[in-house]
Amino acid sequence: MTAVKRCPRCGQTKPAGQFYRRRRNQLSSYCQPCTRAAAREARRRRGQDPAAAVRLRAVDRARQRRRWSLGRQGGAGR
Repeated sequence: MTAVKRCPRCGQTKPAGQFYRRRRNQLSSYCQPCTRAAAREARRRRGQDPAAAVRLRAVDRARQRRRWSLGRQGGAGR
């Protein structure tokens, strides 16, 4: 039997594979499409404020630099 879970945001019951895994092998509360939509909306909302947009770009640059440096080291620390 395939495990299923109900997403509280869209109200649909979906297979467990449609939910992101969290720490200790737990499933997230919301399905992947709803999680992505919420993240996209939050990012759009924060991007409306010029100061927040500057902070977001700085965080993105730091994340990208870290990801790039880990890739050059053979992916250690992921």
